Amino acid sequence: MGAARRTPAAPRDIAIVGAGPIGLEAALYAAALGHRPMVYERLEAGANIRRWGFLELFSPWALNTSPLGLAALEEQGLETPPGDACPGGEEYCDRYLGPVAASLGDRIRTGREVLAISRAGLLKTEEIGSPERANRRFQLLVADRGGKMKTTQSDVVIDASGVYRNHGNLGDGGIPAPGEEALREKITYHIPDLLGADRPLYEGRTTLLVGAGYSAATVLESFTKLMETEPRTRLIWARRDSRLEPIELYENDPLPQRDRLAKAANRFACDAPEGCEALSGFVTSSLERVDERVAVRLTGASRTRTVEVDRIISMTGYRPDTGFHRELQVHLCYATEGPMKLAAALLGGGSGGDCLERAELAGDTLLNPEPGYYIAGHKSYGRRSDFLLQTGIEQVRDIFRLIEADENLDLYEETESP
Repeated sequence: MGAARRTPAAPRDIAIVGAGPIGLEAALYAAALGHRPMVYERLEAGANIRRWGFLELFSPWALNTSPLGLAALEEQGLETPPGDACPGGEEYCDRYLGPVAASLGDRIRTGREVLAISRAGLLKTEEIGSPERANRRFQLLVADRGGKMKTTQSDVVIDASGVYRNHGNLGDGGIPAPGEEALREKITYHIPDLLGADRPLYEGRTTLLVGAGYSAATVLESFTKLMETEPRTRLIWARRDSRLEPIELYENDPLPQRDRLAKAANRFACDAPEGCEALSGFVTSSLERVDERVAVRLTGASRTRTVEVDRIISMTGYRPDTGFHRELQVHLCYATEGPMKLAAALLGGGSGGDCLERAELAGDTLLNPEPGYYIAGHKSYGRRSDFLLQTGIEQVRDIFRLIEADENLDLYEETESP
């Protein structure tokens, strides 16, 4: 059953940046509490997930949905997805995010990019750390698809803009490698659809893969399948990590997809298929165009190697865009660029990088020195890669506990109760 709509004593205008899973969830929660949410989305609802819609999620439906979201589906007469199955990205958008967005109606403004946020009438350097800042509304500079700009105001801002738009670089230490900017057309920074739309770019050619996380493991699995049908396809996998098996394995892993990818990647690292190479302990030093190919110089502790490839896939992680809240008093971790309180709590949480081993964190870890400004979703984890959508859904609940000053508020529990 759905949560009963409430009428708060003081309904607030709540601006939400990003119409991904967590931004939409925040809008559902705000609307259920009787507030006035408005979601600003640069593209379309769920657009970044649709970019990798050909992939299957590691985690099952139950970890990627909320009671409020499922109630929105039921209200539209739609089938509830099976909790234990793992959806594909496209399926997740079609069966869940799309209907959730539809239930919000005109509370979502697509084609609207938030360029900057400030406090009306206050500079960043004024009323430092003072609750007085809460008496001034937020001011958002928003651009439409045509580039026309306008300002709008809100009482609260929830930044759920994610990290997917802001990729890491190829060079040593995270900076762009010399030649990287000039050769952008030869590089992809997101998982390509190797067995579908992007296949013509890679089959029968030589590709350099850089990185050693689960995104790299996903690319490796697809390349292995591609090579089975097109044996001339070649892959060189270069990574900084010098471990023989670079992808972490978890005993009795409850996420079988993750376990399968990790084991396959480690097999590739130990014994690369014929015609392929796995290079450990290397960083990218430079890129240079050679006719239609790219010469990539790789440097190790005591060795240098140059490889010529047709394309490069850079799986070097993602980072938050901290630019549009530059005029606010936001305290970020100097390492991860996530909110400092949350970053410190995660550092002491002892998860070992496993997204399922999440310590219970106090809700006030989402507080910033800027009152009423909250960072949620993957962006709250900064450059960390162990964010889980279920964590973001719980963050939404915790944020509204702070907004309502009610530590027992839980619409999820109310929605599930008969």
